[in-house]
Amino acid sequence: MRDGVAGRCRVFIFYDGWCTLCRRSTVALKRLDLLGLLEPVSFRDPGVVERYGLDPVRAAARLHAWAAGAPAPVEGIDAVMLIATRLPPLWPFLPVFWLAGRLGFGQRLYDWLAVRRTIIPAGHGGGQSGQNTAGR
Repeated sequence: MRDGVAGRCRVFIFYDGWCTLCRRSTVALKRLDLLGLLEPVSFRDPGVVERYGLDPVRAAARLHAWAAGAPAPVEGIDAVMLIATRLPPLWPFLPVFWLAGRLGFGQRLYDWLAVRRTIIPAGHGGGQSGQNTAGR
């Protein structure tokens, strides 16, 4: 991890590497990462779950984000909010994310989208093997 302010503000994003939408979203987030604070990591990569102490079932159901120095990762809409705090282009949306999270519909909307994403297990290509099984 980097030293100084940038290292203390760094956020690890644990995404599903078997999910096309998740991989594309991660690429988009990195484009918006003007400060270089995001570190995307597929929780499906060997050793990641063990190294970071993630629950693989929860990680499969929701995006996780872990701020440097935090005691534990946050997930779902809270992870989206944490990521947005590190991306200046998303700062105008923070009040909307916060309000949606506090009113309760942010997490429900996040979960509704998450269970509808397509999962293609590694080594199965992009053919007809895709399954909408995220979080189930």
